[in-house]
Amino acid sequence: MQIDYQTTANFWDKTHFDPVFLRREWKFHPTAKLRLHALLGASSREQWFHNRYLSGRSGLRGLSIGVGKAEAELNLISLGGFDRYDLYDVSPVATETGRQTAQARGLKAANFVCGDIYEAVLPDGGYDVITFFAALHHMGDLEAILQKCNRMLAPGGVLWAAEYVGPDRFQFPDKHTAFAKALYRALDPEIKLPFEPELRFPSAEEVIAADPTESIHPSEIQSTMRSIWPNMEFIGTYGTLMFILSWCLNYNAWYDTDQGRESFNTILDIDAAMIDAGRLPHYFAYLVAKKE
Repeated sequence: MQIDYQTTANFWDKTHFDPVFLRREWKFHPTAKLRLHALLGASSREQWFHNRYLSGRSGLRGLSIGVGKAEAELNLISLGGFDRYDLYDVSPVATETGRQTAQARGLKAANFVCGDIYEAVLPDGGYDVITFFAALHHMGDLEAILQKCNRMLAPGGVLWAAEYVGPDRFQFPDKHTAFAKALYRALDPEIKLPFEPELRFPSAEEVIAADPTESIHPSEIQSTMRSIWPNMEFIGTYGTLMFILSWCLNYNAWYDTDQGRESFNTILDIDAAMIDAGRLPHYFAYLVAKKE
């Protein structure tokens, strides 16, 4: 699949620093973060991963793909154990920002590279840890990139993908959206975006126009990974209903009004109940594979 990475780079050069984008991403909300940390039993997702998979290890060689500003990767480095962490992204603005942040924090293991990971020549067995933070669902050829990762992992190496694994290009099926649409109609107008009486979603064409790599085939991530690593762990992290609704919710109310904050919390409660009851699947998950 031919991908226009320049369009992608241009999009994320701006989006990584867009306050509206950052505010409307439901996962960044303090309440959502607290719920995730409670689910994981750790103070952060990085701490959870470090405690569970890297505790006591040193001299680690890491690789992360599609890092953006690399906040998560720099947090992992700060927990110790890494001698070098190669950080790849196609956005020059984001990688330069990440590089400056790493220097300011004294994180010498961070090695930023602006480039296409498909074209990168990297050593087989050269990495103990490979990570994707909301980046694997941007990969045009899942099989190729994951097979490459398998070759690059050293024996005992771990791959962690913190990912969106929902429908491709955000084309949600009716059986997932029916309840969300009914709930949206019942919500107070204060917590809905103005001029959005009905819950709507972007078309596939709109998604592609903004970023050709966005959610190319996330629905295949789990099966493709399991075909390579049969013992892969799948840890659902919830958020399906919230994500479906978030396209038309007033994200400012989540932060600025008591009613908005209360509604945000209630939607997360309903989300968890519906997923636990099997009414909705997990659209977000941690997928962890270990090379034997």
